[in-house]
Amino acid sequence: MLMRNCRHFTVVAPGPSGAVRAISCLLLVTLTLWLSGCQTRQARQGSHEALSAVLWAQTSAEYAASTLQAYRLAAVNLDLALADPHWTAALEQRDAYTGLPPAVVIDLDQTVLDTSRYNAGIILEFGGHSNRRFAEWCRDSTAPAIPGAKGFLDHAVEQGVTVIYISARAEASRDCTTKNLQALGLPLAGQQHLLLNDGTPSTRKTLQRARVAAQYRVLLLVGDDLNDFVTGAKSDPDTRRALLNAHAGRWGREWIVLPNPMFGSWEASLYGFDHSLLRDERLHRVLPQLQR
Repeated sequence: MLMRNCRHFTVVAPGPSGAVRAISCLLLVTLTLWLSGCQTRQARQGSHEALSAVLWAQTSAEYAASTLQAYRLAAVNLDLALADPHWTAALEQRDAYTGLPPAVVIDLDQTVLDTSRYNAGIILEFGGHSNRRFAEWCRDSTAPAIPGAKGFLDHAVEQGVTVIYISARAEASRDCTTKNLQALGLPLAGQQHLLLNDGTPSTRKTLQRARVAAQYRVLLLVGDDLNDFVTGAKSDPDTRRALLNAHAGRWGREWIVLPNPMFGSWEASLYGFDHSLLRDERLHRVLPQLQR
């Protein structure tokens, strides 16, 4: 016997047949480790907490139906808003706004642009979100449109309504975001209608909305996150629920929300917006909040 076992690669006697057996065992061990790694990787991917959410957004008829439904409602309400000079979606507008030109304020990611492919990449690589990773993904300018978004935005423009995008995307992504919108044929009358985040407090969504409300009668707010509608969304779940209830009459009327189970302030609120936590640490905080 030239080799006692493959684990220790103990060669008893030299010779061609011994070398062949040694190489065979080495290949066998290598293949076993590789398969084990693949299985571990697949298990980690399969256990990723966002897997079902991303698959639902990318593959289900129900997700597409829900966004089509939201945008159809938005189009109906837009026409109602145009016929009512006192209609406004902006909490800041209490008087002296009826003569302002009409506008729709709308979020970008997972409201107009489908970013689920970015989230799918995180799962397949078993990585995590980072601003750098997202900025790199945005540079491809290949995000498709959310079902129903283009039809609604085209309808708004046909009715003489200005479309204003307010996004948490970094200012550095302006060019690639513009390219993406143009590639999809989505309206963008000028760069002043694409409001991004340059990292300063003045570009937070609340202040951006207030500046728009000073220039336009805001007919609708459209988004996928509570932060697209009100101040104080970055708080604990109970406070967020209270904000929801405080404005109950606006949902489905002046405010149109789209589903997004993949990411958002709803998720971060579960672990106190502490983005320094590792995945297992976040799960440790989140799982006790499940109800059964």
